[in-house]
Amino acid sequence: MRILFVNPATSKYTRSVSVPLGLLSIASYLESKGYGVKIYDRTVEKVDLESVVNEFKPDLVGISMISYKSTRDTLDVAKHLNRCGIPVIVGGPFATVLADKVLEYDFIDAISLGEGEETWLELADCYASNKPFLRDIKGLAFKDEEGKIIFTEMRDFIDLSLLPPINWELVDVPKYFQSSYGCKKMIYLYAAKGCPHSCTFCYNKEFHRCKYRKRPLEMLLSEIKHLVESYGVDGVYFADEMWCRNREEMRNVCARFKEMQLDFVWGCQTRIGLFDLQDFTYMYECGCRWIFFGVESGSEDMLNKINKKIRYDRIEDTFKACRQANIACIGSFISGFPEETEQNLLETVELIKKLDTSLINFNYLALIPGSDIYKKLVESGRHTELKSLEDYSKQNPMEKLEYNYSDIPDIDIKVVRAYYMWRSFFATDVPGTEKFGFAKKVITDALKSVKTGELIPFVVSIWFSVKEFLKTAYYANCFPSVKKKYGLK
Repeated sequence: MRILFVNPATSKYTRSVSVPLGLLSIASYLESKGYGVKIYDRTVEKVDLESVVNEFKPDLVGISMISYKSTRDTLDVAKHLNRCGIPVIVGGPFATVLADKVLEYDFIDAISLGEGEETWLELADCYASNKPFLRDIKGLAFKDEEGKIIFTEMRDFIDLSLLPPINWELVDVPKYFQSSYGCKKMIYLYAAKGCPHSCTFCYNKEFHRCKYRKRPLEMLLSEIKHLVESYGVDGVYFADEMWCRNREEMRNVCARFKEMQLDFVWGCQTRIGLFDLQDFTYMYECGCRWIFFGVESGSEDMLNKINKKIRYDRIEDTFKACRQANIACIGSFISGFPEETEQNLLETVELIKKLDTSLINFNYLALIPGSDIYKKLVESGRHTELKSLEDYSKQNPMEKLEYNYSDIPDIDIKVVRAYYMWRSFFATDVPGTEKFGFAKKVITDALKSVKTGELIPFVVSIWFSVKEFLKTAYYANCFPSVKKKYGLK
């Protein structure tokens, strides 16, 4: 029994690709159970689908659909495999919350809902026995003989200590290397799954059910050691929604990093208010060089409305302490929330001015299916759900203001976002980087994302990157009245 896992290509993306950690975990689990597995990542591999299918001859295929950007290629791949007579199962966060939309396509056999390790083992056993009776498998959605969508019982989360070590030989590790703060060969790992919080704009509540589970530390340390010694990895970015929940967890993990005496640095995402200067200083001593903080808004009122649950009075202190420890601190903000006002946006700008960082990640609100905000807008009639996955594939919420349900004019949000993107791009005072190091990283990421091998995709990718740069320059510099309104120089 051979199982092919496909990470679909993404459209118009100007950031370096990251390791498909979910597929890698599922594939490693099935391999440990005796199944033949292969990961085909269309974001980095040039081999065409037909060649992969002819060579590997899979009996079953899984496709990971995690965002708007992978929708189009997911459908193209699934359609081709269906013509080859191979069963296709689609999974991932996006497929989970849009299962009814995905199953409108007859060339997709089922949806793996939520995390997939145990579900996929039962699917593999089922198809291997030539008795694919899907009703007996938890965590699935499929159509019955009459065309009715069936959702089986939701599966409990697996104990992460029961999973085998990740088999990194299933992917071409160097293809995922990125430059970051103080390293050139950084790669993404995960130390935990899920998040205990329930921000209203996030899919966590629907997909992870607000559960936080840590991987066994010894397994994580062994994985890092293998990557450093076998592949020359010199940086690790922990992709956890929240890295370490408290000081005790942080101290324990950092102490073990220090004991390893390996030549690598690392970064993570964590919450405001968990750590102070002493903690950040210790993290730096143990290799931490950058931290991503999801602040989202400078308005305490908006933070309450989106259920962020961070201490407003700790935001400035957290950034100051992080910077004093010589760690690059990235502040993430979002604008476009329902009920958000110009005053709220002004408060966000005023807070950013007080933060001791030049790295601001300012985003448009992306309406994520399954999030509380999305559900409320649909229920109130303010937002109409898109009819098909083709419609979703046309969405580009990271680079385009698709919807604005706030009370703020579109142009204000566009200008403020562009201003901070422009300022971050030309930042010269980022710890751990050379002058204009952040700009060089952005350009390198964009070039690595360019599809090579064919002239038309190459030209399209380059043009998209150039267009995004020019658009940012336009909004950041050509609207002085908007900048004056928000006190932006």
